[in-house]
Amino acid sequence: MNHQANAVSYRAAMEAATEELDSLFEEAKRLRNRMEQIDSAITALKPLLASGMEVSYAQEMGSEAIPMKQQIDAALGLVCA
Repeated sequence: MNHQANAVSYRAAMEAATEELDSLFEEAKRLRNRMEQIDSAITALKPLLASGMEVSYAQEMGSEAIPMKQQIDAALGLVCA
């Protein structure tokens, strides 16, 4: 009798864990898709921002201005020390 009760409890716990894993898998899939969309947007906007804003930013800030391309690279973690 005790063995049957344990089996039912284990089965219920396994089903709950499986449902939670399925939910986590779907959320991870959604987040990967979103990350790909954001990466695509960054890739598309990076040249536009680097070329168009660098001139106006440098004019506003003077000779000490950091070029916009470097700022974008730094923000994206692409700058090598």
